[in-house]
Amino acid sequence: YLTEGDIMISPPYLHRKLSWDIDAKFLLLRLEPKLFTSTVDESVDADVVQIVPQLKIRDPLIQQIALTLKTELETDGLSDRLYAESMVNALAVHLLRRYSTTKQKIPAYSGGLPNHKLQQAIDYIQAHLAEDVSLEAIATELGMSQYYFARLFKQSIGYSPYQYLIKCRIECAQKLMIQGQQNIANVAMQVGFASQSQFGRHFKRITGVTPKQFGRK
Repeated sequence: YLTEGDIMISPPYLHRKLSWDIDAKFLLLRLEPKLFTSTVDESVDADVVQIVPQLKIRDPLIQQIALTLKTELETDGLSDRLYAESMVNALAVHLLRRYSTTKQKIPAYSGGLPNHKLQQAIDYIQAHLAEDVSLEAIATELGMSQYYFARLFKQSIGYSPYQYLIKCRIECAQKLMIQGQQNIANVAMQVGFASQSQFGRHFKRITGVTPKQFGRK
């Protein structure tokens, strides 16, 4: 029997049939097999990687990522692709390290990005600020894996790619509002937020005031 907090891991080659005779709630996360190699391709041999089935385990990290994605889905409908990809990226790396047949030894990269690569990443994010920015797209632009890029980017500037994207969007929104644009919904859309509520939540978290309060100053 599975109880609250229990986790089951089923590789794509394994088919299981589940049944229950009482009301139950569960969260299903499905990862594309190609994700495990595209995420950390410089250290993973695609021909030998297999995830070992787990019938009933407790794993706080998997639980945290799953519940975080669930909360984001319920709040904003996973409107930020970069955010979702970052969470899934972390999950894929964790599964490879803990539950693969070869116990992948994924390097703990350090030292940050070379200056030209960092600037290239920043320029890409700035140029696509109002778009549905993808972690995969940025990493591809720099010619490296998603895991490698995300880890070194944060070491370089102290922000994850997603945190930096949100920071840049809020800074851009502030400039637009200072220039006289008072329609908050339009400002939110111009800087890439999916909704006014999402914009307002991040704006207050970063600036300490709501967009309306900021506009009155």
